[in-house]
Amino acid sequence: MKCHAACLTFTVVSYVLGQGPTATQAKEGEKEVHPASSAVKGLKAPVRPDAPWATPDLRAFAEPLREEHPSEIDPQKEYELAELIDLAERTNPETQVAWARAKQAASAVGLAQSEYFPILALRASAAYVREPVPLPLSPTKGGFMDLEAQEARPVAALEWVLLDFGRRAADVAAAKERLLAANLGFNARHLEIVFNVQTAFYRLSTVRGRITVAQTSLESALKVQEAAEERYKNGLATAPDVSLARQQAVQAAFDVEEVNSKERDAQVTLAESIGILPTTPLRVADFSRLPLPTRLEETVERVIDRTLQQRPDLLTRVAVLRETEAEIRRARAAYYPTLSFQGEAGGAFARSQIDLEGTSLPWTSTKQPTWGVGLALTFPLFEGGARKRRLEIARSAREAAQHELEDARDKAISQVWRFYTDTKLAIRRLEVAAALVEASEKSYQQTFEGYQHGLSSLVDVLGARRDLSRARYTQLDTRATLLESTAALAFASGDLGPRLLNRKSGTVNPRP
Repeated sequence: MKCHAACLTFTVVSYVLGQGPTATQAKEGEKEVHPASSAVKGLKAPVRPDAPWATPDLRAFAEPLREEHPSEIDPQKEYELAELIDLAERTNPETQVAWARAKQAASAVGLAQSEYFPILALRASAAYVREPVPLPLSPTKGGFMDLEAQEARPVAALEWVLLDFGRRAADVAAAKERLLAANLGFNARHLEIVFNVQTAFYRLSTVRGRITVAQTSLESALKVQEAAEERYKNGLATAPDVSLARQQAVQAAFDVEEVNSKERDAQVTLAESIGILPTTPLRVADFSRLPLPTRLEETVERVIDRTLQQRPDLLTRVAVLRETEAEIRRARAAYYPTLSFQGEAGGAFARSQIDLEGTSLPWTSTKQPTWGVGLALTFPLFEGGARKRRLEIARSAREAAQHELEDARDKAISQVWRFYTDTKLAIRRLEVAAALVEASEKSYQQTFEGYQHGLSSLVDVLGARRDLSRARYTQLDTRATLLESTAALAFASGDLGPRLLNRKSGTVNPRP
């Protein structure tokens, strides 16, 4: 005898109670078939290892790379440092990426909290069954009964986990710690961008300052050359003196060209820190207008204490540590059972017929409601050590997070100490550098005037000119070092965070 059966089952809709998808979310979830997807049809691996892969036509595939966004840069405007920082925070793609990561973490918290709600699903099933059943009619005679049935059963099923010994609470706690870490990472990304813009701005300004010093040095070298040539015409100087003066002038011209070549690299670095293309025309103000700190008002110990309270990347490490602790609680809760409430309500719509020894009985049908409620206790007894391994992994992750936190804390303290010392030394050097420039200018002027009157030698004039140029470079570099070290100290201590929060768009305090 043969048994024939056919069954069709399908789910109409399934959603978490109170958290069904909105029309906007459903629309966002739709996938659009892009014409560039044809590039992956029939895609195969390279045929040979010694020959390049034959690239298909990827012009449509590369369409997102050609998307252009309107630039917010005004080519006629001269941007201050505060305006560059505000521009970077609005246009740099890294802030958008960090923002998307934070929103993703926030959605993950809602996902973990949705586990507290019951699951309500509407299911509908339909089946057609034909079943021959053997029947013993007598000790010597047998037969069979042919059963044919058609059934449709729509039901609404409810399942609600009532007790899980902290599994869901641990998941929600871990998700919230990840959200905190993502938010702190978002702030840390802003601080990095601000610090990078500051550093790039100072370096570009330093290069341009060096160009100014080099041009001034060239002008003084040309004046010395003219004076040497004039004295040579009057028989007061020798030909080697003129050659030496010309050599110094050529060297000064070469120095101007060399420092000019470094301006392009500094401009590219500034554009990258802002998040714009290097080809974008950008005019920046001179950093000589920025006020310089004259002293450090706080001790390094107080700065370190404040660093441990507000630096975003350190607080992120703490959030990661708390997340691993929640994962340990989740792994421990897996050793306990779960208690769930289960309910089902619906109806049964069925009709059947019996064929007994060639005699067909009439079709009978029924339309009756169905329901059922109960509790389900699930207690896994053996799973091959999976729960033990998950607990070991969670504990190892917490140990690693603890060591990473300690390492990050020690490095942060070292950074604050180093930048605090650099700033303190730069403040002292700035006063000495200013005095050095003043003394070098006076020495050069007196030596050059003496040379014009035959009281000084050409070697003395060239030496005084070189010393003046060196003093100007020293003052410029010391000023840049002070600004950079002050910005680095603010970044390392996390002081940039409160400044960014306590300002409106376009009003960043340019003072490091």
